[in-house]
Amino acid sequence: MESNQSQKTNDSLRLTVFRAAEAIVSELGASQLSFASLSERTGTDEATLRGMFPDREALLVAMIEHRLERFRVRWGAYESVLPDEPMRELKALLLSNLSESSEEKNLDSAIFAAAASDPALLQTTADDVQGLFDILAKSPLGLAQASILFFSVRGYRLFEQIGICPMTDEQRTEFQEQIMRLARTLYEQGKEQ
Repeated sequence: MESNQSQKTNDSLRLTVFRAAEAIVSELGASQLSFASLSERTGTDEATLRGMFPDREALLVAMIEHRLERFRVRWGAYESVLPDEPMRELKALLLSNLSESSEEKNLDSAIFAAAASDPALLQTTADDVQGLFDILAKSPLGLAQASILFFSVRGYRLFEQIGICPMTDEQRTEFQEQIMRLARTLYEQGKEQ
């Protein structure tokens, strides 16, 4: 029982640290993410933080893994509510990418900034992306058409992440609806051929 409570406390602290790190990056920029700034933001002493994450890179890798896990959960949630049809997995993938939170966009920005000086940080993400491409290749659309949809969504998200997407909320909604319509149209055309 005590071990279970200790694990919950540790998980809660990790989540607090991740949220604080995302906020620091969002408000001040990735260069300001340090154990000192995290300690100040969370009220946790630096020694405790360093016990959890030996260095800044370990913190960033843990944040990347946390972000990927949140993505997988959201993806699974979409897949569980979509109709059981051949395009379900691809639609869930696209919708889960389109519905990322502002915290996830901030984390992605931090990852980009950190990867500029340490490209090895992207390995965790690269491994996950390979799995996504395996799914795209198995989709009813095939790799080429599924990739067009996927890269459209990721390009849109990249513009949002770096703060240069000029779309209004109404335009974003229309973009999302058009992506899903295009997926359906490509699927229907493929069935006819």
